Amino acid sequence: MTTARQACEGALRNWVQASQDHARVVLLLAVALAVVCAIYVQGHFSVDTNSENLISEKLPWRRAVMELDQLFPVLSNTLVVVIESHTSELADEAQRQLVAALSTRKDVINDVFALETQPFFRRNGLLYLEPQRLQALADDLTRAQPFLGALRADLSLHGLFTLLSRALERPKDAPQIAAALPKIAEAVAAAREQRFYRLSWSELTAPAANASGHSEIRFIELAPNLDYASVRPAHEVITTVRASVAQLQLTPNHDVTVRLTGSIAMEDEELLSTARGAGLALLGALGAVIVLLYLTLRSFALVAATLVTVLFGLLVTVTFASLAIGHLNLISLAVGVLYIGLGINYALYLCMEYRELLGHEVAQRDAMPLAACLVGAFMLVCVATTSAGFLAFVPTSFTAIADLGVITAFGMVAAVVSTLTLLPALLTMWRPRADKVQLVLTQEDLLSRLLNWPAGHGRVVLTGGALALVVGLLIAPRVIFDPDPLNLRDPRSESVATFRRLQSNPEIPTMTLSALTPNAQAAQSLVQKTQALPLVLRAMSINEFIPQQQPEKLAIIDDLALVLGPQFESGGEQPAIVAREDDRESLASLMKQLDRVGQQSGAAGANAAALSSELQRFQEQMDAAGGTGSERLLQSLRETLLGTLPARLAALADSLQAEPVQLADLPRPLFVRWVSANGTYRVEIWPREVLDRTERMQQFVDQVREVAPTAVGPALISLESGHAVVAAFRMAFLYSFIAISILLLLLLRNVVDALLALLPLAVAMILTLALMVIFDMKLNFANVIALPLILGVGIDYGVYIVQRGRASDVGTRIFQSGAARAVLSGGLITVASFGNLMWSSHPGTASLGLVLALGLGLALFCALVFLPSIILLRQRRRALHAQRPA
Repeated sequence: MTTARQACEGALRNWVQASQDHARVVLLLAVALAVVCAIYVQGHFSVDTNSENLISEKLPWRRAVMELDQLFPVLSNTLVVVIESHTSELADEAQRQLVAALSTRKDVINDVFALETQPFFRRNGLLYLEPQRLQALADDLTRAQPFLGALRADLSLHGLFTLLSRALERPKDAPQIAAALPKIAEAVAAAREQRFYRLSWSELTAPAANASGHSEIRFIELAPNLDYASVRPAHEVITTVRASVAQLQLTPNHDVTVRLTGSIAMEDEELLSTARGAGLALLGALGAVIVLLYLTLRSFALVAATLVTVLFGLLVTVTFASLAIGHLNLISLAVGVLYIGLGINYALYLCMEYRELLGHEVAQRDAMPLAACLVGAFMLVCVATTSAGFLAFVPTSFTAIADLGVITAFGMVAAVVSTLTLLPALLTMWRPRADKVQLVLTQEDLLSRLLNWPAGHGRVVLTGGALALVVGLLIAPRVIFDPDPLNLRDPRSESVATFRRLQSNPEIPTMTLSALTPNAQAAQSLVQKTQALPLVLRAMSINEFIPQQQPEKLAIIDDLALVLGPQFESGGEQPAIVAREDDRESLASLMKQLDRVGQQSGAAGANAAALSSELQRFQEQMDAAGGTGSERLLQSLRETLLGTLPARLAALADSLQAEPVQLADLPRPLFVRWVSANGTYRVEIWPREVLDRTERMQQFVDQVREVAPTAVGPALISLESGHAVVAAFRMAFLYSFIAISILLLLLLRNVVDALLALLPLAVAMILTLALMVIFDMKLNFANVIALPLILGVGIDYGVYIVQRGRASDVGTRIFQSGAARAVLSGGLITVASFGNLMWSSHPGTASLGLVLALGLGLALFCALVFLPSIILLRQRRRALHAQRPA
């Protein structure tokens, strides 16, 4: 072992010496390699932002999801446009306009689907109402028939005001119009104040069908072209939608709100938030590194050489990722922050040993090779243990962290090679003054006293540590894994806030499951079985789009068509609002009638008086405006009062054209969402409860899968992804523990020393989990990545302390060396680098930074506080045992 160690130290010394002797050649080769790497990365660097690829495709549930996506591609990766308005006509018109605009963008959108805009549903929509609701609607429209027919024939202010005057004369014959006076007064006030407002004629003519009082919501489903080689693959389609919304003026000022949600919108906002957070974290990490490096190294030349070395290694690592793996993923994007936080340590170890040797008056040319000889072996041990921790994820099903493990393992090798090659060459060219950078530790300073205090009070320290460990062992098992990916996203973002709002309504299918069946009979059978489950609100297949009780409903529609008259029989184009010369005269006539009715007592009189007052103010404003201004006000009144009526009349005329519906009559855009090209039928199952908690998700999924074992959907994907990640981390921890233990046994050649090196890491892990429980922090898809990082990095602290203890005599101060200070500074730099992630606006990234800072801080603390005390007590026992007579 000694011979092998000496050979290793000699090889490291010779390597560094050769780098110094050929510094110019090394720098030229480094520049050439950096240029080649930069060119290659620019042409080949890509990011796979498809979150589905984070988990292995070999898992059964992933294969089921892939099969569903393959059979029904229009359902996978949809962008959902949510349109909301207080007026149903405005929601319908906004939906129609946006569908028309987006349907022309075939370059970025493969498919645009909105159920209500399909001609089939415009004709046959009434057939999907329950008979009682359809009859109530028909009764409302029958009562409104005199006014609807008259307005269709004379769609003008004259026609409206004439009808209102007649209604006021015979209020019992027209209760709906008379009751609408307050809303008409509000419309007049809006026109006078030049506010956007549209009177809802669906509410006036069919109050029973519009009595919910809630905002009207419409949906558009988009199947976009996504560029997964881009950091934001949905950026172009989202930009297209927002541009169309702005162009059509679908804004809250026009009583329309358009929001985007669905997996694509949430992933895009998450990517943007993550990228911003990672960028700020990278800048913060660099800032923290520079400050702490200077405080540690006390030389601009050393700091500059260290930074150049680290950035060069990072470029080589990214090139390796592009070459060997082909892309980064949503998790391996963190390699930049990880590399800086970890790779800086190796340069720091070497530089601090270099400074200490200069303080011992070693010649500057000889100091760097000798430093490599003294700390190089420790650096190689760190590389081996850190790489083992990361590579342990390669055999797991969590492919995202497996990729990160391969990249980071290579990066650690690149960091050591760069440190032992480029750093000596740079310092040869930028030779710092020895008297300015030398480190002299002949006398104890405040830091030394603080570091050595725990070893001098070992029993107290170890007693406190033992109590903390016992408490941690009792609490740590209570840590919870949260599989809901929504909790990792910014709840204030548009897509998440919109989804949460929709999710709160069980009538809106946000967390459904889908099951595949071979034919229509099997689909119907599965619908019946799942519909009977207690936790299922609704189960449906394509067959549910064939209306029930069609003869009864068609009879009601035929009777309604007969009552409404021939002007509604043929459907056809939407009528236009007409400006008549006698509109002003009709207004004056209506005001007189309102004045007469307004003198009566009761609600009718009060409503008439209020409308008369608004019309009087409107008339006065028109008189004051004169000419063009007067006509502009009158046109505003037309739009406010009659703006929604043409679409309402056209929709009513279309709905009276209903005919018997069979499966073959259903529109193809709907059919392909339920029946695949090879005849596979899809069954969709809706939960009865809001699935906003893991327990509810699990219960719903378990109950459905008892009947439909292959059913998949968002709830199942969240749960199964969580199970896969937890299983992957358990397996990886086992592999990592075994690999690191074997490495420590081989390198330290002593079981007790190997256990001592592992001890601070084990204690830190237990305390980290316990503190997470105490502060109500849950493990999730983001911060669970911190655990292998803590394992791979934290072991280095214990290894160094054990190696220093083995090389020290009884009573020797373990921390009285430059390398020891490098371990402390390197640990603080790593904690500060990763801790910058805490300030990210992305909740997942912030939780990752918090757990990393907490875990690595505890690992460093345990290594610096508890381990020296144990080593010192062990040395004293050995000394006492050696002094006993044989």
